[in-house]
Amino acid sequence: MPRSSVPAAVTLALLFDLDGTLMDTLDAILTAMNAALAGIREPALSREELRPLIGMPVARQMAVLRGMDAETAAAVNDRYYVHFQQLVRKGVALYPGVREGLQALSPRPMTTVSTRRREVGRLMLRTAGIESPFTVVVGGDEVSRSKPAPDLVLHAARALARAPSECVVVGDSPVDIAAGRAAGAWTVAVMYGYGNSAELRASGPHRQVARFDGMPEAIASLERQAAKP
Repeated sequence: MPRSSVPAAVTLALLFDLDGTLMDTLDAILTAMNAALAGIREPALSREELRPLIGMPVARQMAVLRGMDAETAAAVNDRYYVHFQQLVRKGVALYPGVREGLQALSPRPMTTVSTRRREVGRLMLRTAGIESPFTVVVGGDEVSRSKPAPDLVLHAARALARAPSECVVVGDSPVDIAAGRAAGAWTVAVMYGYGNSAELRASGPHRQVARFDGMPEAIASLERQAAKP
């Protein structure tokens, strides 16, 4: 991990994935996706099909799972977001310890590294009642390449006016960890989300937590490590 731009006394900025990391949205994702597919008479997806691909943009999911061309996948994506936002407005479930953990992590700078459109991510945070700790919200619609490319992480770091080496990517998927490492950031894997545990460990996170209430200590330990010469 390059440390040339990291000061001796380190406060790391935090870049959070949303789905499967802060919020348990699998049921809403599946319901919205299947409603979108029904609109074009495509068969429904099972939880087992969709779960490993959460974190990818919808268009990529459709290419992998249904072999759709770009135009059809884009139409499914638009339909999906209409349904998903309707479900989000009814409420969003946070994982245990998230609300308290975010407060404990303040006042560190925080932003998002979700592939969600920025305004949808903002809606999710606001509905869940956890928008206030976030310095800024960024979205996957603001970069040309999604995770595991580093683009979203680099964009999020710029939004916080931080070098990537002064940031921590927190996520539940191997693509989160890969994107963080590719950008030169620190990484924390949450093991309770939607990603495959073995694949998540193999992706090489700098820290991993079994529950979100372990996040403050994981971040503090990274800050101690980053401060070492």
